[in-house]
Amino acid sequence: GELVGEIASGLKAAAAAADGAGLAGFLRGRAEALLSDDTFDSDSAWVALDAPLEAVIGPYETYEDTLFGYKAAHEAFLCVSLPEESERLARYMREMPWLEGNLPIPDEHRNFRRGAPPIRVVDEVLTAGDARAGVQTAAFNLPNDERVREATGFKNVLLRNVMAAKFGAILAPVAREVLPAGDACKIGFEAFFHFILFHELAHGLGPGRLNLGGRGTEVRLELRDLYSPIEEAKADTLSVHNLMALGERGLVPGEVLEALPWTYVAGLYRAARFGTSEAHGLGVALQAGALLESGALTFDADGRCEPVPGRFPQAFRSLAHELLMVQATGDCAGARRLIARWGTVAAPMARLLEGLKEIPVDIEPVYAFEGAR
Repeated sequence: GELVGEIASGLKAAAAAADGAGLAGFLRGRAEALLSDDTFDSDSAWVALDAPLEAVIGPYETYEDTLFGYKAAHEAFLCVSLPEESERLARYMREMPWLEGNLPIPDEHRNFRRGAPPIRVVDEVLTAGDARAGVQTAAFNLPNDERVREATGFKNVLLRNVMAAKFGAILAPVAREVLPAGDACKIGFEAFFHFILFHELAHGLGPGRLNLGGRGTEVRLELRDLYSPIEEAKADTLSVHNLMALGERGLVPGEVLEALPWTYVAGLYRAARFGTSEAHGLGVALQAGALLESGALTFDADGRCEPVPGRFPQAFRSLAHELLMVQATGDCAGARRLIARWGTVAAPMARLLEGLKEIPVDIEPVYAFEGAR
């Protein structure tokens, strides 16, 4: 359309002014891709791009399509790279094949075809389009195209300044209201940061392309409108599962593992406030229902929610198995059954959520230079 043409023209002008052949080449390629609707080459170029400016522009996420979950909305992120922070986390990239092999699913459902993901830590400078609407993204894992993920891989981008804002303004106050008295101090920013990182890494694990009775398809297409909540629940569940698994091998800092159960619980309540009509919120309700049933979460005499760390390993492994098998078999009806079983907010959790009304649901970034000429 006309607007896409204007975006393409702007990207070409930006490419002409860009420092570095990599960024310029990506911007030119993305301009051409927006006009042709063939994003394979420019997505592949973006995965390989390592530049001071991290630019993400195009149609990616399908959260807004509540009919089938097929139609992607345009979005944009402009970020400044933090290479020293990225290097600190690079060691986790090497563990992706091991993490895939450690998934609680039969061997025939494992997916070793995707490449190892680069991890980029950045500070957000500006967002637009779908990235600006609703819940503000703290990290993302792109592209979603399974062809690119298998041929080139994907990239994890962590928005450090956004995470810090959410932790200080929302997660910490939520923890003081929902965790047992005296336990709010047990949460930690590094645990929050690692949980989000491993959530994004988890999007690159497990079933992607499927062969169902000789018919080639993808998990996204088979689960339709339920793909996003199931995928978000899977990513959260595998984040905890994988952090604990790597922790047993001495690969995760002790401070992260010690703070993880309480940080995770506070994070459940933070995200549950997005509502079950939103993919992340419904995915959280599903997790909470399953973990309450397994005894990994409980409520104390004051109605506060507390983790039972000793039950975490088995509870998270069991839930991960349920979610991954729904994906591996393209079982949309099975996804509906899981949501019907666990996807309603429990009454004690609802009471705690009622007490959080004075705490903002999310941050609302204000870019000081907007409107400046």
